[in-house]
Amino acid sequence: MDCFSLKRLQRRKFFEEVVNKGGTLWTWRSHPMYPIDTLLDEHELVNRVFAIIEKVRDKLEDEEEISAPVFWKLVEFIRGYADVIHHSKEEDILFEQLREHDTDLPKEVDRNIAVLIEEHIEALDLANEMHKHIRAYHRGTAEGRNKILKSVNEYLNIMQPHFKMEEEEVFPAMVAVLSKKEKDKMKADFDRFDKILGGKEVHKRYAKLVEELEREF
Repeated sequence: MDCFSLKRLQRRKFFEEVVNKGGTLWTWRSHPMYPIDTLLDEHELVNRVFAIIEKVRDKLEDEEEISAPVFWKLVEFIRGYADVIHHSKEEDILFEQLREHDTDLPKEVDRNIAVLIEEHIEALDLANEMHKHIRAYHRGTAEGRNKILKSVNEYLNIMQPHFKMEEEEVFPAMVAVLSKKEKDKMKADFDRFDKILGGKEVHKRYAKLVEELEREF
């Protein structure tokens, strides 16, 4: 079994345990996971960028120099991949389908969806704020460095717990509540959305961008 397949089996085991804690007898064999596999694959790539941002933060705190391409690439990734590709799937497809089951969802999950959407907006705002101060940072101003440091800290403080909430609360609710037909439709909608944006090639481009960033550190 390859590493990728093993990760998917581990995910399914995790969701089985989470959903069954609520007293619902559930197995991934009777509840397909494939739409969530798509989102979790994207989470894995974004998590790699979280690790890069942590290293950027540490270097900024130590007043070490960071090259301009690192910041441009981080902003491009957050805007283009995390926001447009990933958050759009969640907001326009996943959350919309879940809201059709509002009477079946635990109240805290419904509340959390509203919080997650607000955090998507905040994350994009922070990327734009970072972009605004890149040139000032590379002119050597303390204000530029401090503004970028503030942005990356706030981004991590919002988005790392954000992913935890999605993976431990919202995604398991989706797996348990939606029918196989609804999951089929969701996966088709995800694929259609990706095709509009450039299909597999756009995902490969962002994966390559992440690899380039990782080589910087």
